[in-house]
Amino acid sequence: MAIAKILHEGEKLYQLKRTIKYNSVAKEWLNSADNPRLIGALSNLGVIDITDLQAYDQFMKEFIKEVTLNKSLSTNNRQTKLYSHDVVSFAELDNQQRSQDELAQISIEILNTVYDMENTPYILWPQTDNKHGLHFHIVRSMYSSNGEYQRVKQSKLKLRSACEKAEKKHSLVLTGKNIKNTPKIKNDPMLKVFKNKKSEANYLHQKRLNEAINQDSPLIKLKRNIHNVMLTTTYQSDLEIEEHQHFEAVNIKISDKEQVNNELNCIKKTIFSLYKKSENEAEFLKQITDKKITVELLKHSKSGKNKGIVFHYKGQSISGGKISSSITLGKIKQRFPNFINTLEKPPTFSQRGAKPVSLLDFHIEQINKYYKQRSNKNNGDILIYFTKKNVEQRPYNFNLKLSQQRDKISFGPSTPNDFDLKLALDVALENGWKGAIISNSSRDFLKRNMAIAYKQDPNLLFYFQPDKPNLLTYDDLKSIKSDLTATDIKTAIRNNLICEDDTHKMINTLKKIAETPQEIGFAEALKKGFSIEELDNKSAQALQHFYQNNTFKTIPPTEKHQNSLKNDDAREACLNEIKAELNKQPLDITTKEHRGNPSQRIKPQ
Repeated sequence: MAIAKILHEGEKLYQLKRTIKYNSVAKEWLNSADNPRLIGALSNLGVIDITDLQAYDQFMKEFIKEVTLNKSLSTNNRQTKLYSHDVVSFAELDNQQRSQDELAQISIEILNTVYDMENTPYILWPQTDNKHGLHFHIVRSMYSSNGEYQRVKQSKLKLRSACEKAEKKHSLVLTGKNIKNTPKIKNDPMLKVFKNKKSEANYLHQKRLNEAINQDSPLIKLKRNIHNVMLTTTYQSDLEIEEHQHFEAVNIKISDKEQVNNELNCIKKTIFSLYKKSENEAEFLKQITDKKITVELLKHSKSGKNKGIVFHYKGQSISGGKISSSITLGKIKQRFPNFINTLEKPPTFSQRGAKPVSLLDFHIEQINKYYKQRSNKNNGDILIYFTKKNVEQRPYNFNLKLSQQRDKISFGPSTPNDFDLKLALDVALENGWKGAIISNSSRDFLKRNMAIAYKQDPNLLFYFQPDKPNLLTYDDLKSIKSDLTATDIKTAIRNNLICEDDTHKMINTLKKIAETPQEIGFAEALKKGFSIEELDNKSAQALQHFYQNNTFKTIPPTEKHQNSLKNDDAREACLNEIKAELNKQPLDITTKEHRGNPSQRIKPQ
C-alpha cells in the first residue's frame, strides 16, 4: 500500500525554513534518543551528512538558494507558490519486506510520475515517529532547474493513480482501484490528533514523575527504598500522587473529546442519510430539527451573500462539505431550489383588517411594467419576477409571491431590495389593503418599509405594523419622519412600535409639542404610567383636571366648603320655587302710564 499526498504549499521564504526545521528537529513526546526524528536525508543536489550539524545547516541554506534561483528563472509571474511539502507512506507489511532505501526510491518514483523530480530540487527525510512505521517527508521546489512551474491540476487524483501503479509494479499491498468491489475507507483525521495527544500526555507524565522522584530528600529516598522492599505497592510521594491525578484528568478530557468526535461521526452519517431520503427541503429540515440539529447559513461580512452551510450539534459545528460533497450549499440549492427560502423564513406581509378580499384578475404589468407574473398551478399563488429573469430555468427565484386569496405577500430566496419593497406596497394597495402586518421582521426591515411607505404617501407612515412589539427606537422613527406630530407619537405608542427604553423620549416630545392643558395632561398621565387606551377614553375635562391636580380623582370638600354648598343648594331651591310661582300667575310689567288701561297690559307668553 502506498499513500502520497500534499501536506501544504508555501509562498514565503520563512515558511520554507520552518518546514525544513519541522522535518529536522525532534518532537519531545514523539521521539527519543532511541528513535530520533532525523534518521536520514536524501537530495538530488548532493550527499547530506546528518551527523555534522554545521554541514547540515550549510546544505539547507544552499537548497533554499537553489529554490529561489529556480523561481527567478521562471517567466510565469502569475504563480506564487514557492515549494511543496509532501508525504509518502506505506503499509506495515511493505516496511517489513523492503529496506528504507528501496521505499525511498519508490517514493521519488511516485512523485516523478506527476512531477519532473529529476530536474527539480528536493530533500527527502525518512521518519518513524508516532509509531506509524516508516514514512517519508519530501520538500520539493515548485520550479524545475530551467524555471518551469511544477504545479498540476487534480494532483490528488494523479498521485493516487501513481500510487496504484507503483503497487502493481513493486508488488506492494494493493489498495484503491487495484481491489475491485471494495468500498473506499475514509480516514478520520481526528484519530491522529487524539493519538498524538495521548502520546504527548504519556511522555509528559513520565517526565514529571521522574522530576518528582529526583526531588526526594535523603530521608525520603531511604523511606522509598524500605517501602519498595517491604511492601508490594510502589512508594509514591505527594508530588507523584498529584501528577497521577493530573494525568487522569488529562485522559478523561481526551476521552471526552474522542466521544464527541465519535458522536459527530454518527451525526454526519445521520445528516447524510436524512438528506438522501428527504423528498423536499421542508422534510429534510424537519427531520434534522427532530434530531436537535440546527442549520446556519454562513454569509460574507461585506456583501451579506450566502457562502456556506454549517450544522450545529451540542456545541459542535460541522461544515456541510465535511459531511459530503453533495451537502455543500451549492449542491443543496441544486437539489432543493427553495431551500434558503424555507430555512430563513423571509418576512411576509399579511392583510390587516377584516375587509373582504377581491378575487378579481391581477396583472402586475398594470402596476409596474418591469415585472412579469406566473401562476403556480399547485396552489394558485401568483409568482412575480423581474423581467430579465429566466423563469423557466429558475422558477423558484421569484421576487414576490401573492397568495391566491390576495391576503399575503412573501419574498423570494434573495434578500429583497427597495424596488421589491416598493412593489410589495403597490401590490397591497392595489388589492385594497388598509394596512399590512409584517411577520418575521427585523428592525432594519421594518424601518425600510416604513420609510418607503412614508416617501410614497405621508399618510402611510404607519401602514406597516410588525407582529413583534418594540422593534424600533425613537431615533429610527425620527430618521423616517423628522417632524413628528402629537398624533404620530400617539399612534407609535398605541401600536407598540418603540422599545420601552425610549418611551420616556416619546412622552417628553409629546409634552413639548403640546399646546393645550388637555394635551399636557395627556402626556403627564402617560408619564405616570397610564396606558394610552385608558387615556383615549378620558374626556377633555378629565385630562384638564389631571393637568391641574396631577390626578383623575376628585378631591373631597372640607366641612366649611360642604356647608357653603348646602347654602347654595338651598338658595337655588328657593329661586326655583319663585320661578315656578311666577309661571303660574300673569306677570304685570306695565308702566305707570299704562296701568289704567287693562288692554295695554302685557301678559307673559
